[in-house]
Amino acid sequence: MKTLLSLMILLFSAAVSGEIGVVVSNKSEINNLSSQEVANIFLGRTNRYPNGAKSIPVELRGNNLRSSFYQSISGKTPTQLSAYWTTLVFTGKGRPPEGYRDLKDLILSMEQKPESITYLDEEQVTDAMKIVYSFR
Repeated sequence: MKTLLSLMILLFSAAVSGEIGVVVSNKSEINNLSSQEVANIFLGRTNRYPNGAKSIPVELRGNNLRSSFYQSISGKTPTQLSAYWTTLVFTGKGRPPEGYRDLKDLILSMEQKPESITYLDEEQVTDAMKIVYSFR
């Protein structure tokens, strides 16, 4: 039942929005990532890009893409994801991506910190960003 509900949420979210793109600053040396590399960064398994450079995952709070994104990279429902982060934070092994309240603040942060990485509806990607992975 949970799997069916998760699939319905994922399909509904994809229908409501455009494609999800994982993006970095145009200043970044990273040009593409695999789905596993994206998952490792956003799930706190690593804080490095494949080239060894530091990665800083950030996201929009209240973003309607969040459930779809995490379902795609981890197979976790929002409840499971919350439990996952609670465990990592409690044990001191990780913390969730920094959250921003609005897109302008997120974009400004990415311009100031080229090591940042986020996910957006591809329609929200600016000229200051480049897509390194796309869910299609």
